[in-house]
Amino acid sequence: MSKSLRATSVKLALATAVVALSAGGMVAGVAAASTSPHLAQPPPVDHQLCYTASSTGFKIPAGVRLINQFSPNGFVPTIRHVPVLHCNPTVKILPTGQVFPITNPNAHLVCFPITVPTPQPTPTVVVTNQFGQAVLIPGQPNRLCVPSWTSLTGPPGKTPKTPPRLNHFTCYPVRVASGGYHPPPVMLQDEFAPAPVNAQVNPVPQELCLPTEKILPTGKTFPIINPTLHLLCFPVTPTPIISPVFDENQFGTRTVTIHATKFLCVPSTKQIG
Repeated sequence: MSKSLRATSVKLALATAVVALSAGGMVAGVAAASTSPHLAQPPPVDHQLCYTASSTGFKIPAGVRLINQFSPNGFVPTIRHVPVLHCNPTVKILPTGQVFPITNPNAHLVCFPITVPTPQPTPTVVVTNQFGQAVLIPGQPNRLCVPSWTSLTGPPGKTPKTPPRLNHFTCYPVRVASGGYHPPPVMLQDEFAPAPVNAQVNPVPQELCLPTEKILPTGKTFPIINPTLHLLCFPVTPTPIISPVFDENQFGTRTVTIHATKFLCVPSTKQIG
């Protein structure tokens, strides 16, 4: 992240003492993974601003198993080697002046298309965030989003290849069955934008992304970091882009071309049923 963006994020964070997800009635990032007082609370989940993207193929092994709350026994999808989304943590500012700052500037996501060999469970869910609450009907899983290091100047060259404190996510297309969301105009700033920019969020979400455990064929496991907070992704109007960027994760390091703003993904809670 650029020095100017870090400075802006710090100023924005100081401008508000409490960052609340008002509709969900919870403070952003402090939802506990367990009711046990002896266990540390999981790290926050930042808002993510996602862009359509393309790249040469990453090296993805066959036999990657994904486990989430919809599929507790896991499934082994076919994962395409070419990513379709690149996501940046983003500052969000409401018209009231309430600020949702970036808490983990390294927490980027790169999302790959997936297909499943057999239909997976897709229960109806109630999803709540600061924009409202709705009953959503998911379709079959269509993307795997993996934590990635990002650089605007060259290959990140990080060890380990996966940045800490961020879930993998399995994303599902959704349609609204009842209820709804009412996003106000917002201001957004990620590392592509030198200053906060105005944006309009479409009230109809398109993707629900679930925290996911990923198991490689070698047996190496990437556990769920925060099981409570999901990402609900809404179409959003264009914001500044920088292209290309350099993304690095356990599937490799590649130059990624950024095409256009796609989603604002909002930390959300869900209940099955």
